[in-house]
Amino acid sequence: MENIDININGKVLSVKAESTILEAATANGIAIPTLCALKGIDSRASCRMCVVEVSGARVFQPACATKVSKGMAVNTDTDEIRQSRKTTLELLLSRHAVDCHHCLRIGNSKCDDLDPNFCEMCFFCDCVRDGFCELQALAREYQVDVLPYPQENIEQKIDVSTGSIIRNPNKCIKCRRCVDVCNEVQTVHNLSIINRGSSTKIVPEMDKSMKDSPCVQCGRCVDVCPTGSIFIKEHKDEAVYYAHKYGTDTAAFISSNVLKKLAELFRMDTPVMDAGLVVAGLRKIGMDYVYTDEVVNQLSAQDGKRALLKALDTEKETVIITDSYAAEKFVKQNFAKLAQKLVTYDSPQRIFAKNIKQTFARNQNPDFRLIAITEGGENAAEAYENKSVDFVIPARELYRIFLRTGVDPKQRKPLESDRFEVSRDVLPPMAFFAPVEWSMEKEIKQTEIVLNGKNMKAAISTNLGQAGVLLEQVQNGNSPYKVIRINA
Repeated sequence: MENIDININGKVLSVKAESTILEAATANGIAIPTLCALKGIDSRASCRMCVVEVSGARVFQPACATKVSKGMAVNTDTDEIRQSRKTTLELLLSRHAVDCHHCLRIGNSKCDDLDPNFCEMCFFCDCVRDGFCELQALAREYQVDVLPYPQENIEQKIDVSTGSIIRNPNKCIKCRRCVDVCNEVQTVHNLSIINRGSSTKIVPEMDKSMKDSPCVQCGRCVDVCPTGSIFIKEHKDEAVYYAHKYGTDTAAFISSNVLKKLAELFRMDTPVMDAGLVVAGLRKIGMDYVYTDEVVNQLSAQDGKRALLKALDTEKETVIITDSYAAEKFVKQNFAKLAQKLVTYDSPQRIFAKNIKQTFARNQNPDFRLIAITEGGENAAEAYENKSVDFVIPARELYRIFLRTGVDPKQRKPLESDRFEVSRDVLPPMAFFAPVEWSMEKEIKQTEIVLNGKNMKAAISTNLGQAGVLLEQVQNGNSPYKVIRINA
């Protein structure tokens, strides 16, 4: 794609033709606030936070949806633009349940007076996203101290029907991120927008509860929500309680997928937090046993390899395999004819649970709690519905637990984790079964695997949209792959 020259804030920049102003600015280190834009999805310009001034235009333009053109002149941060964004925030907050910043609401402070580090430790603000909410952060940046508009009383029922993923429509800002991810990336087609204007709502299919909807509980809507409108049910109080309870043993499992997020939340200098620091923090709050995921990942891969070898002995066509709880639901719900062919194996979370339960049984201790420190709504759903572990705690929740118990990983020395008592040798991991990081990409990862001396063409999905494409090929009888591994 060719480049063109445009002017942003008085500086001539060479940017990719056909890119949006937001993409061009971001690529050149110029920050433009937004609450709705997601990389890889066509912008809906829903939030209007990214408005900019374009020379020749009569009104401000949304940077996320406005394409660049040769010679375009753009201003992104004038007083008028900032006032427009502040007004947008005030209007959003007038229809938003504000259970954060209690000190602002009682008139004792202004945004400039608040220390974010102190706010994150405060017990009075009880929103799950308090301290790392995108709407809250922008309200601070644009000094929304007092709302000039009356707070609208639009209290809606909170949906707790799934027991793991909670929907609080009172905090929804109609940004559409969850809708776009659910429909365009995951292709579950559960969330949608109904009504218009001030009556607009985002709801599950046919305005049902999440439990009665097509939701497969992959949790990707949680990952992209900018506020506390959709979140994983928290267990921070129970986790701390059982960690301190005499007579109850607690065992925690740390997945590597939380380390990067924890590093960001604690503003660590290194790109990825060391697992030993998390071990030290969990031991500090009273966890009896703390394990990392190195061994369970290998054991999970080993189980996957066994299951695949067994399936290849009998299956002449494509083998579909997964350890993903949400992906299994997705197949059963959308590809019923393929559900009987689906091969499953134990995920690292289930491997952890089985091994630790066996250990506690040998120690004759009937009172124990298992905690998985891991990302992903599907892990929380699997724990709630199948009782593999007692609690699933993602990085954000662990961050809040550490803050409220006075644990600062930056001030601790790394500690060694406990070791699993396994009754079998751990084989070298098979790359095909390595942990997969979720992505919003459409391009499917193709690879080759060698088993029993045979080369086989294989594919790995990194989201349910990709899984759907692969499953359609199998269903239509034109899959080019011998093995596909689907993930949510």
